[in-house]
Amino acid sequence: MKHRLVLIKLGGSVITYKEKPLSANYKAINNISKILSKLEIPLIIVHGGGSYGHYWSVKFDMHTKLQKYPPRGISVVHSSMLTLNNIIIYSLNKHRLNPYGISPSSFLITGQPNSNKILELKKMTKDNIIPVTYGDAVYIINNKYSIVSGDVLMSMLSKILNPSKIIFALNVDGLYNNMKEKKIIKEIKFENPKIYKNKQTKINLINDTNIYDVTGGMKRKVEEATKMAETGKDVIFINGLDPRQIQNAIQDKNFKGTIFKGKI
Repeated sequence: MKHRLVLIKLGGSVITYKEKPLSANYKAINNISKILSKLEIPLIIVHGGGSYGHYWSVKFDMHTKLQKYPPRGISVVHSSMLTLNNIIIYSLNKHRLNPYGISPSSFLITGQPNSNKILELKKMTKDNIIPVTYGDAVYIINNKYSIVSGDVLMSMLSKILNPSKIIFALNVDGLYNNMKEKKIIKEIKFENPKIYKNKQTKINLINDTNIYDVTGGMKRKVEEATKMAETGKDVIFINGLDPRQIQNAIQDKNFKGTIFKGKI
C-alpha cells in the first residue's frame, strides 16, 4: 500500500532501557525495523536520547535552556547520540532498508528550522532513503548551546513537510485518564478548545521515567502533539514495544493508542 510521507518518533523509552545508563533495547529496535521493512512508505525517523543523551545531559547539567555548557558535556552528549543513531542505522540496514543518519544541526540555523534543508529530507525519501535524525546538543548562537529534543524536532519537521501521518512510538499504549484502570483516551478532538482543555485536566501525564529525561517526558510530547493537531494534523500515540501497532496505524487499520485529531 502506498502512502504519502510518514513521520515517526522512536521514543528513548522504547529504543533504550532508560533506567540503565547507555543501554540500547536491541530487541525493540530490531522488531521495529522488521515491521518497517514490510511497508512501502516514504519515511522519516526521529529518535530520542533515552539512556544515552539524557544520561549525559543530567551528568553535565545540560537542558533545553540556551546557555554556555561545558565543552566536555557538549561533546559527550553529541557523541552518545551518534552512537545510538548508529545502532538504529545498523538495525534498519540489516533489514534491507536504506537509512541515512542526519544531525539536526544540518537543518537548524540559530536553533530555527531551515525550510530548504528540511525539504531536502523529503526529496531523499523519493530515492528510497530513510533520513534518521535525533535530539541532540545543538549550537545556537554566541557560543551557546541547547538540548533540542526529538519531540520538538517532530513539530518543526511536520510543519514544513506536511506528512500524512505523525506517529509517536512510546513505551505505553497511549494517554490514560485513569491510571488505576489504565483506561486509554482513544481520541482527543480540537473542534472546541474548551472541550480539549477540560479533557486535558483528566489526562494523567505519565512520564516515560523520571530517571534520565531533561526534555519534558510525556508532558512535552503532549504539548508538541497539541501544537501539531491545532494546525490540522492528526497525531498518533502508540506503544512502540508492540510494533504491530505502528503497522496498523500506518495502514489505517484499528490500532491501540491515542489519536489527537487535527483541528479542521
